[in-house]
Amino acid sequence: MAHPIVMSAVAARLAAGFQEPDCPIREINRRPGADRSHSAFVVLQFPYSTSDPATVGAPGGQWWREDGAFRFVITLPKGEGLSLGPMWAEQIASLFRGEEFDGVVCLSAGSPVVDDRNETDAFFRLSFSVPYEFQFQKAEP
Repeated sequence: MAHPIVMSAVAARLAAGFQEPDCPIREINRRPGADRSHSAFVVLQFPYSTSDPATVGAPGGQWWREDGAFRFVITLPKGEGLSLGPMWAEQIASLFRGEEFDGVVCLSAGSPVVDDRNETDAFFRLSFSVPYEFQFQKAEP
């Protein structure tokens, strides 16, 4: 799982920069609530991260480097074609591509992948990932 600072910073940047009423951001592990319609939405995920020491020595003051990726899944109603999905993917990718904020260094955003399993569900999904780097210092106990 990504460092909490990374998760918070990425979620805040997405919320501030992507405000599409036809494609709301849904948080992970939240109940869908009363709106169970088959409308578009996007989910932010943190599927991969690893950290290693960035400095040697310095007991109690060691720096760590985290490498990982965060992923966006744009979910569209099935049967409406790609609709605005690719445009929304580019809007989101441009918020992160080559950007640095709150200590998070974003690398090149990938292109959306169209999953072959789309044929077996009520939704059609496009997903892409953004690799990142983040350095942090171990907190004192």
